[in-house]
This record gives sequence, C-alpha cells and structure tokens, in this order.
Amino acid sequence: MASHAYPAENSEGNKFIRTLNKRILLFILIYCIQLIYIPTSERVSGGIEPKLSIDIFPIWVIWVIPYVLCYALWLLSVIWIILNTEERDFRSFLAACVFTFSFGVLIFILFPTYVKPATLPGNDALTVLLRLLHTKWGRYDAFPSGHIYITTLLTLFFSRWYPRQRFLWILILLIVSLSTLFTGQHYVADVLGGYAVAFSGYHFGLWWTGFVPSQKRPGKRIPFSLN
Repeated sequence: MASHAYPAENSEGNKFIRTLNKRILLFILIYCIQLIYIPTSERVSGGIEPKLSIDIFPIWVIWVIPYVLCYALWLLSVIWIILNTEERDFRSFLAACVFTFSFGVLIFILFPTYVKPATLPGNDALTVLLRLLHTKWGRYDAFPSGHIYITTLLTLFFSRWYPRQRFLWILILLIVSLSTLFTGQHYVADVLGGYAVAFSGYHFGLWWTGFVPSQKRPGKRIPFSLN
C-alpha cells in the first residue's frame, strides 16, 4: 500500500509547486504595472501640487519608520496570500491589483502631481533616510498615494477573509496614512485619492470573480484549493 502512496504524494507536491510558481510569477508581472511610476516620475514635468488648506501637518522624522516598514508589510502579506488563499480569492486579489495599479499609474502619467521636497536639517539616521525619500524617490506621483492604495487593498481583503482582524488592519491603515502626512510625502488629497482608487479596485476584483460584497471567503492553503 505504501508504494502506491508515493506517486500520489509526488503528484500533489508537483501540483503545489506549479501552482506556487504560477502565483509568484503572476503577482510579479502585475506588480510591474505599479513599478512603471518609477521611471515615469523622473521624466514627468509640470503638474500641480494638490495641497489643501487643511494640509498643516508638521514633519516628524520618527514617522519615516512606519512609512518604510510598509514595504515589509506588503511583502509579508503577499507571501501569505500566495501561500494560503483559495484560487478564487487569489484571482480576486490579482484583479483588484491590476485595476488599482493601472488606474494609479495612469493618473500619475496623465495628471502629474507633486509634493515639494522639504528642508530637513540634521544628520541622524531617520533624517537622512527621509531626506533620501524626498530628494531621490520620484516626486511626480503624489495623487493618489501608492502607499495608501496598496495598504487599503490589503486591509479590505484581509478584513473580508478574517473579520475578527478587521480592527488591527484598520489601525495599520491609520498609521500608514498618518505616516504619509507626517513625513511630508503626501497631502490629504493624495490619501483620500488612495482610498478611493483602492475601494474601486477592491470591488472590481470581487465583481470580476463573481463575488458580492457580503460573501465571506476564509483563506485556505493551496493544497486544499487544488482538490
């Protein structure tokens, strides 16, 4: 009996690896849409500064910590999604990313906006890091905030899959939102635009895969979705 089990186990293992590789490749390809803003931001000129009268937030360099940690949050979240979600949920997330990233990048290119780099005195590590973000990281990509729409997408999907963790994700989103303002990387309009683009992408992803907003889809590991 044991000899017959090995081929079945190998088949399941090979199927898991193929699915895993496919998911990784698909997400990398889709995230390349978001990365388009890096070269275009360096070449765009003109544009407007979407600053409102309520943009009175001072720059506190300590906020660069959650701003930068956001990248680790995104990476870990995507790894979790690749490894643990059912196929339909994964496709829903991918469709939402395609819509959100494409919409965001199109706005960056067609309606360029910028934030004026701030003067940051001091040579401590946090100030140097924030100065680097202000001067070397493209400036013509203010509205909508990519930090906000990516984090909002994750908040919406994880809150849908795991409602008990909703408060934690909302808290994370709030911290990220404040970090974009207190680092001088974005204005209030950019934050609100990020929310709007992400909500649109989220509902597009649900619609594309046949979900309705009230349906709950708990995540499962890939092997279960392959049966």
